[in-house]
Parts: sequence; C-alpha cells; structure tokens
Amino acid sequence: MTLTVTTEPIESRQLAMTIEVADERIDQEMRKAARKIARQVRIPGFRKGRAPFHILLQYVGREAIISEFVDDLGQEVYKEALEQEGLEPFFMGSLDNVDMEQGVRFHLTIPLPPEVKLGDYRGLRVEEDEAEVDEDQLQERIQTILEQSADYVETDRPSQYGDLMTIDLRGVVLDDEGNETETVVFDEEDWDVTPDQENPMEPSGLDEALLDLSPYDEKSFEIAWPEDSPSMYAGNTVRFTAKVHRIQAFETPTEMTDMIAQNFGPDFETAADLLDDLRQNALQDAKEQAEVEHTQKVLQELVDMSELAYPPVAVDIEIDRIVRNSDMRLRQMGIQGLEQYLEISGQTAEEYRESMRENAENSLQIELALIELAQSENMKVSDEEFEEHISGVAGPLPDDSDEETVKAHADMLEMMRADHSRPQIDSEILRDKAIQKLLAIARGEDVPAPEAEALESEEADSPDSDESSPAASSDDPNQDEEESTSAEEAE
Repeated sequence: MTLTVTTEPIESRQLAMTIEVADERIDQEMRKAARKIARQVRIPGFRKGRAPFHILLQYVGREAIISEFVDDLGQEVYKEALEQEGLEPFFMGSLDNVDMEQGVRFHLTIPLPPEVKLGDYRGLRVEEDEAEVDEDQLQERIQTILEQSADYVETDRPSQYGDLMTIDLRGVVLDDEGNETETVVFDEEDWDVTPDQENPMEPSGLDEALLDLSPYDEKSFEIAWPEDSPSMYAGNTVRFTAKVHRIQAFETPTEMTDMIAQNFGPDFETAADLLDDLRQNALQDAKEQAEVEHTQKVLQELVDMSELAYPPVAVDIEIDRIVRNSDMRLRQMGIQGLEQYLEISGQTAEEYRESMRENAENSLQIELALIELAQSENMKVSDEEFEEHISGVAGPLPDDSDEETVKAHADMLEMMRADHSRPQIDSEILRDKAIQKLLAIARGEDVPAPEAEALESEEADSPDSDESSPAASSDDPNQDEEESTSAEEAE
C-alpha cells in the first residue's frame, strides 16, 4: 500500500516530513490490535476475545486501538517513506507528533547530510608568527629549580620559626617553692628541633622560648604545663635549660650554580649548561605552541571563507564524542569517570554538555571543511601510508620483547587492518593530509592542483604507460567511484 509522503525543506539542513497512511492499512492494523485488546478486557455480554470489532471500537474508542500499534507502525512507515522518497538521512529522524483525527499522519523532522561549499582556499594565506621564549615562564621554571634546591644553611643570626636548631635541652619539674625536684621531664643532647608556629610542641610556649637565640647562647626559662593537659606533668611547672650549638636556616638559592646544575642532571656540568638547556626547551615549547595556534588559525580561516550547513543533531553527536573522550581521560587520571567529576564540580550532565556546545560546533565545522577539502583535492590513502600510520600507532617493538609482547603487537596491527577499522583510520590519515596541504597553501608553497596530482598518480600506477604520451591521461571509468568511496570513508 502506497504511502502519501510530503516533504518540505526547513532551516539547518532538515526536512519536515508528513507520512499519511492509507485508510485500508489503518483498518487492517486496527482489527489486529482489536483482537489483542479483546483478550485483555471484559465487555458485558461477551466472553473475553469474542466481542465484535464494532462493539470493541465503541467500548474502548478509536484512539485507544490506534495507540496499541502506532509506535510499531511508525517505525515501519518511516523506513518505507525514506525508501519511497530516495532519502538517506544524516541521522535518525525525530517524531514530532501523530495526527489521528482524520486517518493517521506522522509528522517528523529528518536531518539531512551536511552541505559544504568551500571558499577559495587555494588563495588562503596566513602569516606565521615567529616563536619567542616567554621570559616570565622561563624565570618561573628557573625559580622552581632553585626552590627544589633549597636546603638548610648554617647561620649566625638569631633563631626564627622554621630554623633547624641543634641544642642541648633539659627540663626539670619544680616543687611548690620553685626548687628543682628529681623529676626530669626532658634531657637531650645535640637535639635537632625546629620551632614551629603552626604546630607547636608541648608544653605550649616551648617553641617561642627557643626564638632569638644565637649559636652558643644558653637560656633558662620556666613553663607551666596546663591543668587540662593530658600529659602526666599537667599542672606542674618545669624549668628548662637550653644550650644552642648550631642554627641552620632553610634558604632558597638566589642564583643558579654549577652544583645545582650538576645535581639537576648528569648532562650538565655548569650553570650555563642548564640555563641554555632550559632556554632551548622553552623555545621548542614556544615553537610547538605557535604551530598549534597557527594551524588553528588556518583552519578557522577555511571555515570562515566557506559555507557550511548541517542539522542540529550533528552538533549533539559531536558533543557525545567529546563527552566520551572526557570520560576516558578522567578515568586515566584516576577519577571515576565524568559522573564523579560532575559531582565534584557541582554540575549536572546537561550543564556540562551545554558548556561543550560552542567547542563542539567549532570542531564539527572544521571536520566538515576538512572532509570536503580532502574530496576536492582527490585525496586517497595508499597502502604504504596506511601501514606507516598503524605502525606509528602500535609503536616499535623493544629488542628484548618476549613472545607474548610480540603476539600482542601483531594482534594490534591485525585489528587495525580489519575491514571494520580501515575506514576510521583512513579518515584520520586523510584529515592529517588535508591539514598539511592546507598549511602548505597558507604558507604560499607551490602546491600542485588536484587534477595534476591525479594524473601523476595514474602515471605512477601504470608501468607500461608512456609518460610523454597523452594516452597516459585516458579516463578511468572506475576513478570517480573510487574517489567517492574514499571521500565517504573520510566522512
């Protein structure tokens, strides 16, 4: 039974579709559903399952019967309508509503594949900024190394909180008349102690009493142990005698020294060696960052000069991808996935997704433009490029690899060579090739036109062809089909 399908293009690469189902088909579906409902309800005067259709229709109503099958019917007619209209949606359509007042009509919104019209990308030129060392960041790195090299250094100044003091300390309990008893609370020689204002020792006041003492000073002082102290000396007064042998201050070096450089790593003999290495690393970081920023600028220029149209669901799909990647990275960091992160940060899943929307849309636009560029430039992935790529992903085998490691490495390569993996890997390679070509164009390099590249490829693949003969450029009837397949894989 033929469906009556009407479509109307709407904004953002979507199609409004109405599917009207023939009355005859609805009648058949209603009678099947009625037989099922009749076995579930009791109608006065009839045994279960024996009530005539018209009686059941009066008893439960037309909409109740239609509701019994409308979901399944919707799935069926949706597929039939797409086939009938020759449509290939970008993603599953969404059901807006079902009109059951006169017949049955399904109203849907169908997302269509994105459309991209590239601008004059071959005229694109973007100047590269020269990479410069961020002097502030370099100084921060040097300061970090100096702080890591901080140590206790002997000093003659009076003691302060945080100093490491080497002292003799004796403490004796006093009687009610202030005389020393035989009860010794503390008796240590060459005791290393650090007065600490935040975490003082017992009894309270001992840390403070050790301040402002110089090497070789001697000092006597009395401290009363608090009444409510859990110590066995609670309520007693103790006379302490301290003799200072040495004071060391924890100091951070103010400049790089050869010793610091040598302690930092075996490759450095002098401070100049380490400072030069730090500067070279900072410059390399600056170059890499400049390259990332330049690439992003070029890609954004490509997007800005192009016309892109895509359905809203394409952005949602990209958000899904970002969320999955975020979840995976968080788990690698030791966090129990995105759910725990959201709980810690006080966000809902919807708030997090919405915060990703702008980045997701920008990422989608770039990907669509690159896919179109790869198609426009007739880009393909050779077997050699594919093998080089997966070998890089798998990494080299260590010389001392055991049999199990060798097998795991081989299994990884075979998995990537599988038919279901190849399209995704091809798309990654094509993306990188498209970016590299676009960067070359933006630098003003002499980049061959796509037609010339295709001709050179054909000549290279035909060992019997005469390079000087026009016959070498004869049309290949399968060429368009192969290019189309490669482009679809990239998508």
